[in-house]
Amino acid sequence: MSTPAERLTRVEYARCDPALWLASLFRTMYRGRRPGGLTIEHEHNGFKLKFNVWRALDARDQSVLLATIALAGVLGRQELHAGISHCRAQHLWQRLQPEDLAMMDQATVVKTTRYALLQAAGMADGKAEYNRLEDCLERLSMVGCRARKDGYDWSMRLLSYAETPEGQLHIALNSRLAEALSGHHVYVSLVERRALLSDAAQLTHAWLSAWLRQGASNSIRFDRLAEKVWGPPSKSVGTNRKRRERIGKALDDIGKLHGWQVLVDGRGATAKATIKRPRLVEREYRINGHALPY
Repeated sequence: MSTPAERLTRVEYARCDPALWLASLFRTMYRGRRPGGLTIEHEHNGFKLKFNVWRALDARDQSVLLATIALAGVLGRQELHAGISHCRAQHLWQRLQPEDLAMMDQATVVKTTRYALLQAAGMADGKAEYNRLEDCLERLSMVGCRARKDGYDWSMRLLSYAETPEGQLHIALNSRLAEALSGHHVYVSLVERRALLSDAAQLTHAWLSAWLRQGASNSIRFDRLAEKVWGPPSKSVGTNRKRRERIGKALDDIGKLHGWQVLVDGRGATAKATIKRPRLVEREYRINGHALPY
């Protein structure tokens, strides 16, 4: 019989807010350079979304957020709102910095440990990784999210976190992330993600998972997909060429996954990929003995 710690390493997917994952918040870092003060805007279903990013987020940050969301689905969660009385819960709520209509929303808290989060994120154990995890959580907690539409105005940090004296980690996910756990969402497979070794492939896979649902097919140019992984095109022709090459390699790796088909057409600036995600009736993800259709 498996232990709770062993079961946690088997978190297999995260139920994600499509707007967040299509906004391209996470990008590859060039030689360790991490720019700060980024503003990323995205429109989704009529909502104008604006993300203020304190320090640029990379694939490791994305892994930590996906793992947190996945653990929230496995471990259960506690609602968090303005009227909550518990001291630690109040602290988590206040650090989310809800404003305007977000004050009436409900966030959610997942209770875990740093070890379990590292395992779920596919990160190694050890002092160096614990320090990297702390850095990831800090960067994620500093991301401001704003949504506006026809008089609707909502603002809240991406997440907040705190550690208890006993070593338990409490992470509060903002209400958009919380709603995706039980409402409208897309699936990002962590099983597939762990099979991808490069940052570019992992970032591409997460974006495509939000962009293309299972059973669908669509085409996209390499240059457009590169923008989702690296941001706006470079002024350097050589840099853009290298990005296309890396996108091609990422798509090749993704095409080898069960449930993905990738057909590449054209070369250079004209290169595009037609991507299919066949609907696999038999495909299921099992968590703690419960079958959950993908």
